[in-house]
Amino acid sequence: METDPVLFLANIVLVAHSNGKLSSSELSQLESVRTELKLKKNDLNAAIKLVKSGNHQMTPVGSFVNQVRNLELILKVAYTDNDLDEIETSYVNEFSHAAGIYQDQLEKIRQEVMFSLKTRGKLCSSCGAESDAESLFCSKCGKSLDLIEDEGQKDLNIPGSGIAIEFAESTAASFPKALEIAKAADDFQSCQREKKFWYLAVYKSGNMTDAIPLCLALSGLRNRRVYIEGKDVLWDEVFGFVWCAERRATAYRPIEYCFGNDENRLNPWGCRQSNMEWSEWAQWFRYGNWEKTGIFGGKIQWRFDKERIQHELATNLFRYRFCPHLMTNLSAAVLKHLPETVMPEKDPNWGYRKSYEQVPGSIKMIEKRDSCGYSITDEYWANGVCPKGGKVLAEILTKALQDLGGSPLLVHELIK
Repeated sequence: METDPVLFLANIVLVAHSNGKLSSSELSQLESVRTELKLKKNDLNAAIKLVKSGNHQMTPVGSFVNQVRNLELILKVAYTDNDLDEIETSYVNEFSHAAGIYQDQLEKIRQEVMFSLKTRGKLCSSCGAESDAESLFCSKCGKSLDLIEDEGQKDLNIPGSGIAIEFAESTAASFPKALEIAKAADDFQSCQREKKFWYLAVYKSGNMTDAIPLCLALSGLRNRRVYIEGKDVLWDEVFGFVWCAERRATAYRPIEYCFGNDENRLNPWGCRQSNMEWSEWAQWFRYGNWEKTGIFGGKIQWRFDKERIQHELATNLFRYRFCPHLMTNLSAAVLKHLPETVMPEKDPNWGYRKSYEQVPGSIKMIEKRDSCGYSITDEYWANGVCPKGGKVLAEILTKALQDLGGSPLLVHELIK
């Protein structure tokens, strides 16, 4: 071959692998192509590895004759699993355009390939030998050819709604338990890909709580995927909350665990992962600005930047957004009833957040007080406010729970 064999084969593999896998029939065709071109097995393995790494793009190589031949083989392998899908078609068109092959030429090549596929015999995915189209078993190794075709066509059916968890067979100690749990799901499927069995457990309700046991059993396994409403979502983005939910399940009072009351780090949002506690040192009490008020502007008040607070909250909770215990409505209600402005000089429930270094937006404060017969002057910079006690928090939570139709008795349990 006058061109790079790995790139030549990688163009074929890229189209066949467009759905993220290679079926047994596609692998058989690839092996047939390799044998026909008298290439080394290492060349095919290198091409498959290159495509799976995500570092290959359609690259016409060699002379125009070689490029036409490459296109024929791309179509031959791609049509093994019936018609081309949208992604495969885009790859074929991309290659044709780059090689200077016009649409009428492409159509002629496609028809010739389709005719050859209809008249050829069956290929064995086990040994690569070709048998007559009517044969039921491979003439060389004896493996069932009908079973091979079924395996090539059968795959997992990802539903368009609910939660679906896909995973491969494994030697891990937790795999038998995972398989047992998966079989008890609303829907259970299995198939074989590249000599490995894959399984799919479907939870039609979309209730994340139903999927947690299987998620825990699959911890440590690499070949696993999760689909939400038919879309492939990163595993850690979906199940990032599981370790926290496990701790909640063993807590003496689970609701107090979520609010952080068990560690004296009470938060008003109903999720300890918000990292926005109701405390004097909490950073989010700096989100806002000082402004003058009063008839002559002689007073100052702090105005909370609720948009920034909401953004910080959403950012911190994004990884836990699928947690079934996350009370998103409560967070919105709490933010609604958080005071728009605070005037620490007149409100005993609020104080100044002190900083002994000037920072942008801070104001200088001078406080004088008497102590043991001495007059003490305290100078500092105020770059925000801080709550004093839990009275304001109790009022906010009570109003928020009333908005949601919940009982304010929860507030008295949390704030004692």
